Amino acid sequence: MALHPDQADKQERVPGRLLIAGAALCFVASGGLLWWRYGASVFNDLVLAGLALCF
Repeated sequence: MALHPDQADKQERVPGRLLIAGAALCFVASGGLLWWRYGASVFNDLVLAGLALCF
């Protein structure tokens, strides 16, 4: 049975969305781990230093 073009597009988007959601979850989890391990002040310094390196 052939899929309707709209259904085929939806099936192609699902893995991409799952990958993006997984990456976002990894970023949030790593941020939470840093916060738990080093505390708020050190965590903020690490984030600001990382942003300074990017820009």
